[in-house]
Amino acid sequence: MCIVRCRVPCHEGEHSLPGDRQSMDVIIVVHTEFGFVHAKEVIPDKKATEGVSKGVPNLIKIADKHGARVTFAVMPEVVDAFPKDISHEIGLHIHAGWKESQRSGFTYHVGDKYLWEHCHQSSTSTVLRGYPYEEQLDMIQTGADCISDSLGVRPTTFVAGRWSIDNNTVKALIQAGMTRDCSAPAHSKPCHHDWSKLPRICMPYHPGGHDYQEKGDLPLLIVPISQMLHAGNVNPELIPIYGLSWLKACFTEYYNQGMPLFHICLHSPCMTDPCILSAMDEFLGFMARHRNINFRFAAEVREYAPVRPFTQVMPYLRGINRNIVKLGYAWLMKYINLGRH
Repeated sequence: MCIVRCRVPCHEGEHSLPGDRQSMDVIIVVHTEFGFVHAKEVIPDKKATEGVSKGVPNLIKIADKHGARVTFAVMPEVVDAFPKDISHEIGLHIHAGWKESQRSGFTYHVGDKYLWEHCHQSSTSTVLRGYPYEEQLDMIQTGADCISDSLGVRPTTFVAGRWSIDNNTVKALIQAGMTRDCSAPAHSKPCHHDWSKLPRICMPYHPGGHDYQEKGDLPLLIVPISQMLHAGNVNPELIPIYGLSWLKACFTEYYNQGMPLFHICLHSPCMTDPCILSAMDEFLGFMARHRNINFRFAAEVREYAPVRPFTQVMPYLRGINRNIVKLGYAWLMKYINLGRH
């Protein structure tokens, strides 16, 4: 068991950061897209403009309430629905290609209509990874120009659709003037992206020229998303699945070790759902009550001094809830049934 010593007295309802670390930065990065919530799941339907026109103001309201800062990574196709003159960071979010897809009985298109109409794309693939360097650079520069012309801000923070990049993406981002990439769900490798070389708890780093997952000295800072134990990204959209206590457990795991950064990601349409919005409000309040927490924009994140994180199980044991018990039972029965065949 880890013994934690408070360096300063705690006020009632507050917590102190352990160890020698003076503070923890917290960033909230939003994939700003059209869509709506159905049965607690985001459906990225391009007809649902309220995913931006309502989702963004809803989040800004609760962020301002807790003194939080938000980075909105904006898709070029949504700029007309995006609120003007906000006091939060505006970045760039790109879904390449154009494909019809389905989810929960709904049919919609994945991709960015503006980029599809204004850029040459040799594929319909909806992830940047695999596109030639010249085409990736064209999409990134065209998207940044659209954001700049429409919203009056030149973005320097980037998020790739489906978190999928490759070495050509890094090269193109640097050429286009991007300084931060927030596309890394550390320690994961589904079919559409590969971040498997990164540890689950991973702090920002500069990539190398030969492998974006290896540390190097390129002038781009990769800012990995914080990862829950066996549950993926710290994302309020997962609260209906894992419960808010599981996200709080992950924050506590990072906080107890003096990790310098905690990175939350989400899609703007989820902020139109009253239950998820309320849970996010509670989550922000929970973090804000801790000592030495600094809400930052992604563009303010830096490379920190080296840390040696390890998995802390105790916060998750304390965070076990009805949702986790149900999931654990379902996983157990799945393995039992597999063993019978």
